[in-house]
Amino acid sequence: MDIITEDGERIIDVGTYDLWHAVYSTVVVRLAKEKDIIKDAIIFLETGTCKSDDAIKTARQINIIRDGLSKYPPNSAVYDCDDLEKTIPWISQISPVITSCGNLFTTADGQDLFFELVSILTYASIKKVDILVA
Repeated sequence: MDIITEDGERIIDVGTYDLWHAVYSTVVVRLAKEKDIIKDAIIFLETGTCKSDDAIKTARQINIIRDGLSKYPPNSAVYDCDDLEKTIPWISQISPVITSCGNLFTTADGQDLFFELVSILTYASIKKVDILVA
């Protein structure tokens, strides 16, 4: 699953849809009390799309999400918010350098997912391009 700017200049391979849904699920379950201040980011994580006019605001909210998830150990990640009994299949294989849900999620090529999302959102805001799922 790729997140891409409409000009095609920036692409993030987020891996599988299951991983993207686990990020979304972890955010909506663990940060439920903060949902009002991260609502644009939640919509972005749910849809994978963002209008350029909303991109910088969404990038700031992604940073709030990373900070909020940093308070939770990696084993607090949620695989599926629609079925909380499901466990993340790869949770027992995470690197010992992972300290929290804030740095648990990576792109397909191993980059910090939240950093990459902030980067693409910032680019979209500057270049006035939307972000899409490809």
